[in-house]
Amino acid sequence: MELLNDNPRSSVWADGDRIVKRVIGDPAAFTREVTALRLAAHTGVVPRVLDVDEAAQTVVLERLQSEPPREDWVVDYARALARLHMSTGPRHAGLLPRQRVPDPEPFLRLVHALGVETGGAEDELVFTDTGGFDLLHGDPCPGNDLYTDRGARFVDLEGAALGDGLSELVYLRIGFPTCALVSETPAPLREAAEQAYFAERGFTAPLEDACVRWLVQGDALVRRLHRDGTDHLARVVEEDWAWTTTTARDRLMFRTRVVAAFTETHPKTSALARRLHERMCEIWPEHSIPVVRTHVS
Repeated sequence: MELLNDNPRSSVWADGDRIVKRVIGDPAAFTREVTALRLAAHTGVVPRVLDVDEAAQTVVLERLQSEPPREDWVVDYARALARLHMSTGPRHAGLLPRQRVPDPEPFLRLVHALGVETGGAEDELVFTDTGGFDLLHGDPCPGNDLYTDRGARFVDLEGAALGDGLSELVYLRIGFPTCALVSETPAPLREAAEQAYFAERGFTAPLEDACVRWLVQGDALVRRLHRDGTDHLARVVEEDWAWTTTTARDRLMFRTRVVAAFTETHPKTSALARRLHERMCEIWPEHSIPVVRTHVS
């Protein structure tokens, strides 16, 4: 077998037309992945499960033949994401964990620590469970997607959950928040991708609230291994750290710039994001222009 990937979370081998994946030290992640793959099997956007060894936390999957992503890869990505999200509903309650509801308090403490007035934005930063039962990938990042002659496919569903699919569609707006590389999608491509997603699902909905939810989440400043309950928004006040080619402060400043544009739907939060962005540009001038990268397969 050919070793394709070996990291603290999992090892992956290729064996002819099969992929063998062993999840290391996290039974919950293994269960999530296998459950999600089985729930989404009928959609065709994930590899088929061929065998499972529960004791060894190993799953054998079909090997998908992939091609380099095209320039408009985000359209195929969004269409496949819609199909993944549609694969579950209320009848699947309890089979996967619920999507976490963001806690705005660490973000508000960051605002105060940087000497920025909230301007009453607390009223808009009240989050509840959306009540959705979409099958969420959990980490739909470049690298966890493959492109075939039949469209996009997703792998690595260790963080799968049930919740609101819009929180993953907005990766195209908010810069792929859980991913190694911040990626800003050009507006025409992003709009085409969002239209493809909603056409697949048969409805449309505003996306601003889902973006705001990512702004306040400190866990979206670190890689999955370090999402351990640490208040990373408190850390970023005193220190910065690199995640691939982008730093935590770069990521935060990118998100404030996005949310600052939501003047119609979230006027107080938009104004707060603008003041916060200006303050960060003042005290962290070397981070005033976030690093942006494109798709890496």
